[in-house]
Amino acid sequence: MTKGEAIQAFFSQFLTSYPASAVPQDVVFPWLTYELVTGSWGDGDLSLQVNLWYYTTGEAEPNAMAERMSQAVGHGGVLLPCDGGAIWVKRGSPWCQSVPDADKAVKRRLINLSVEFLTQ
Repeated sequence: MTKGEAIQAFFSQFLTSYPASAVPQDVVFPWLTYELVTGSWGDGDLSLQVNLWYYTTGEAEPNAMAERMSQAVGHGGVLLPCDGGAIWVKRGSPWCQSVPDADKAVKRRLINLSVEFLTQ
């Protein structure tokens, strides 16, 4: 599995997921977007941002998904196997932020992750 495929598979366990540059026109709420970054051994921690997109009047659903992702990453991070090694996904800071939208029914959560590529 390539690095990109490993990242896609990890995020797809939560919601329908798209790289931020590849969201289809007919996408249906809720969904997740992420900024794909790649690296290799020695690059250190790289920032990876995830956006959760919901259409709802309440805060419970997006907050629950942010918590579910928090539990999946944990405090020590999670290793994603990929070709040539693994990707270490860790908590970024701040973990989660609410991002206002012009449409009050659109609820967006920005999740900050740190990734380290333990790969060639």
